[in-house]
Amino acid sequence: MKFGAIASVFVLVLSLAPPAHTARAEDLKPEQITVARVPADMPRLYVMDPALPHMVDGRVYALDARNLSLKGMMESGFAGMMAAAPDKKRVYVAASFYERLTRGARTDVIQVYDDETLKVVDEIPVPTLRAQALPYRNLFRLNSDGSMIFMQNATPATSVTVVDIASKKNFEAQGPGCYGIYPALANPLRFATLCGDGTATTYTISADRAAARLKSSDKFFDPQNDPLYTHAEAVRDGYVFLTYSGKFMRLAVDGDTVSAQASGDATEGQQGWAPGGYQPFTVDAQAGVAYLLMHDKAVEGSHKAPSVEIWAYDLGAKKLIARSPAAGLIGVTLAPSNPNVLFAIDGVANKIVRLAVDPQSRAITPAGEIKLGETAALIEAPR
Repeated sequence: MKFGAIASVFVLVLSLAPPAHTARAEDLKPEQITVARVPADMPRLYVMDPALPHMVDGRVYALDARNLSLKGMMESGFAGMMAAAPDKKRVYVAASFYERLTRGARTDVIQVYDDETLKVVDEIPVPTLRAQALPYRNLFRLNSDGSMIFMQNATPATSVTVVDIASKKNFEAQGPGCYGIYPALANPLRFATLCGDGTATTYTISADRAAARLKSSDKFFDPQNDPLYTHAEAVRDGYVFLTYSGKFMRLAVDGDTVSAQASGDATEGQQGWAPGGYQPFTVDAQAGVAYLLMHDKAVEGSHKAPSVEIWAYDLGAKKLIARSPAAGLIGVTLAPSNPNVLFAIDGVANKIVRLAVDPQSRAITPAGEIKLGETAALIEAPR
């Protein structure tokens, strides 16, 4: 009897008590999922990775240039290209997509990303002509005022698609045998290309942006014995180019035709050394100093070899001024806002490295790194 009474009271108490799980659930607050914006004033570093092991899925990484912290990614599809807008509000990414991922109908677009949210805010359809290559800077360029995009085509016939961003209209400018795009710095309706016969072709676009007039230069380089890298660096009066053997050349592209002049030889007196990589040099335009990725035991065909050292070369004095150890690098750049810091791709260890430059001696020392991506091929610090 006593046991039965106790049991009845126990059951009654349990029935009156609120369930423990109900009390706990009421205490929980629903989590609000948010996505952080990239601060507008953050110095950006963009790293383009075509993801060669699965190259339908390329991406652009966005990093804080001050500490190499990763802030986000942007999709770049198959064999993508990128260019950051001069207004610091948009990033343009050319991408190809296939209906069945690796096969089927091909669609090419220029994806327009917001610079802070890293989200697609617009899309510009383009013809399926563009060069599906590694993301060299000079295959996808904005003009000087940011109103047009110039896109290298290779089908394999070479031409350039000219895209008016506002209207989304485009036309194809023929350019057989020419490759690489170098926008005029003072004329938004003009750009030049390098040609396989040692000349350059200048394109002047009509006012209605529907056609282009072409004019060839005289021959100024030897494509058989000492070719030019298609990579070039903009300076005040044009572009600085580099030959496979380490000779510099300046090209002025604002006129009706390209004019060129020799600007020194980085390997003079340095037998066996040559530049290498996919983005093999960068230029501090204000100081007139170029930084080159260099390797020893150079032979024909080693022009993309990873670095052993970084050299600093004074373009005005035409003089080698510093050599620093730096192994495994395949691309290098600097931010115009802070030219005493270099950023480079370590293609051997899949790292992005930050390098400090001594402004007096031009010696270079490591200043940070991040393991990133799989096959990074282009690094840009637009601000």
